[in-house]
Amino acid sequence: MGNADGAGTGLTPERAELISIAEALERYSTCAWDDDAMVLAAENDLDEEFISPSRWPKLSPTELAREDCSLAEYDPSVPIRWVRAWSLTRRVPVLVPAISVYLHMPYESESERFTRGITTGAAVHSDVRTAVLGGLLEVVERDAIAMVWLQRLRLPELAVDPERLDPVTREYYRVGTSTDLRVRLFDATTDFGIPVIYAVQLSDADPTLAQVVAATCDIDPDRALGKIYRELSSLRVALRGYVSAYAGRELDPAKVSVVGGAVHNGARARRDVFDFLLEGERPSYGLEGMPALPAGADPLDTAVSRLAERGAEVLVADITTDEARQVGMRAVKVLVPEAMPVSFVHGERFLGTQRLYDAPRAMGHPSHPEDAINPEHQPFA
Repeated sequence: MGNADGAGTGLTPERAELISIAEALERYSTCAWDDDAMVLAAENDLDEEFISPSRWPKLSPTELAREDCSLAEYDPSVPIRWVRAWSLTRRVPVLVPAISVYLHMPYESESERFTRGITTGAAVHSDVRTAVLGGLLEVVERDAIAMVWLQRLRLPELAVDPERLDPVTREYYRVGTSTDLRVRLFDATTDFGIPVIYAVQLSDADPTLAQVVAATCDIDPDRALGKIYRELSSLRVALRGYVSAYAGRELDPAKVSVVGGAVHNGARARRDVFDFLLEGERPSYGLEGMPALPAGADPLDTAVSRLAERGAEVLVADITTDEARQVGMRAVKVLVPEAMPVSFVHGERFLGTQRLYDAPRAMGHPSHPEDAINPEHQPFA
């Protein structure tokens, strides 16, 4: 499948290098599995606690009926592969579908085609709790990204006072606002109650990448802000390398395209597809208006509890490889079956997932039915 690569951004070369190595290790870890450690069975034949694929995001009947759809409806009577994980919500061991944990894993039964392997929720760190929190925050972030775009949520805008930022975040903010690029920041926090910042970076001097979007999630809104400027700086560099490759190309709704939608919607002529974010009146407030971590609270326990309050379960699988363990690192894959994924296949956006329609109402937004979902390609990459 090619190289397992990683990208890193930081205020120093050493920090950027470390992050890039960690991300490469994370990607590698999602592609290394042990067939002998798996359980092959239909769910009705299992004698251990399991998390059924029926709880995962679903394609709608309209999506499944497409001739070019490569996914399928889950059949509980057909055996699939399972791996062991841990429910942080209920504090019990569980079996989860292996196809939801690993990347580039070939399907071995038609029933495994209920989803695609994705990197969302994978994380590495020398401290396992920090790794788990990082993976969980990414799942919450991607859930928000999907709903913002699909439901065209009119998010509140964030106004930043640099003097109120901590020194590290203030430096990221200074660097991120030191060019002619303009950044509009929005509060994309969902009903999960964990701060998510959604950003649209605008350029009037770059007609090919006039709009670039990014999002970050963190228990601390200050850190989320620092991360958003870090993400935007590396993302613009990465997308620049794809502009010529995608020039004039028509996007195929049946194929995976991680950067295709971002490059397509980056053209200046496409700015109107962002009108639901950029135009019209909306509430505006500072970072202090976002949810905060209670004094003395544990970040991971708080995040798990907030998801549990919304009926979502947090699961974690240990995917630590020998190579990671030898250098003192732990790799995990965090799963939240109830969360919306970001799909890079336009024809497979999991529009049959009930959360896509329930969560906007819980957040105080209108909820659009499937036939009114945003028809434009996802601009996140």
